[in-house]
Amino acid sequence: MSLPTFGIEKIFNLPYKKEDFKIVHHAPLNMPVIPEAHKHDFFMLMMISQGSGTHTIDFEDYKVSNRTVFFLAPGQAHQWHMSKNTAGYQVMFSAAFMLQKGPLWSFFTPAAVPALKLDAGQYEQLIHELQLMEKEPAANIIQHRLQIVLLLLQRWYAATHPEEVAAASNHLINRFLLLLEKHYAQYHEVSYYAAQLHVTASYLNQVCKKESGKTAGEYIRERLLLEAKRMLTLTDMDVKGAAYALGFNDTSYFSRFFKKYTTRTPLDFRRQL
Repeated sequence: MSLPTFGIEKIFNLPYKKEDFKIVHHAPLNMPVIPEAHKHDFFMLMMISQGSGTHTIDFEDYKVSNRTVFFLAPGQAHQWHMSKNTAGYQVMFSAAFMLQKGPLWSFFTPAAVPALKLDAGQYEQLIHELQLMEKEPAANIIQHRLQIVLLLLQRWYAATHPEEVAAASNHLINRFLLLLEKHYAQYHEVSYYAAQLHVTASYLNQVCKKESGKTAGEYIRERLLLEAKRMLTLTDMDVKGAAYALGFNDTSYFSRFFKKYTTRTPLDFRRQL
């Protein structure tokens, strides 16, 4: 059994053929507790105006508090336990609806910290933009308002996570991350991605390290481990099935790889969670 994947139209029981966009003002949140993890096929911004609790995104717990924004990209697993008075905005949109494509938005990359605490001034500015977006009937204007919101969030996010933003804005790393997202289960070697980008493996590693603090090899490893954790925790796929799905022909090697970087075997990780 695979982890449930929900689209915007299923969550709201509406046929979104034209826009692939939805904004909802929760006052309070209609589902303060979602105990079972699931994933979406769309992007989501969750603006918490007030409330408390925990939002779990890809096995990491993040504190829910006033003036906090959460970022979710397609494929990320999440669940939450929030207080009944939690209120704010939920903005959902497809990749096709975005004006700017690719991993430019550093907060939507798999390794990014998916939460940002705003100060009072930032919060008021964001709420104003969301209120305008909520009232706007024209899809093309909503697209541009969404672009403004993402640019503002990127500016504020950069102040807290400068390395992640620098990496996402680098043209070579941007192209590398696009390729990695498509092929991480097939190709595990830096040399493959370097060849596709017409650079050497050494140069790709150097650029990634300089801009983000992580080599290209570390990006590949982290992406594989993240997907392995999703499979082991959120599906009933066995270790052998997970290994083969991620391009490991040898289950023993996959288990050694997983334990080396998590300190636990795949079975131990599954049992613990």
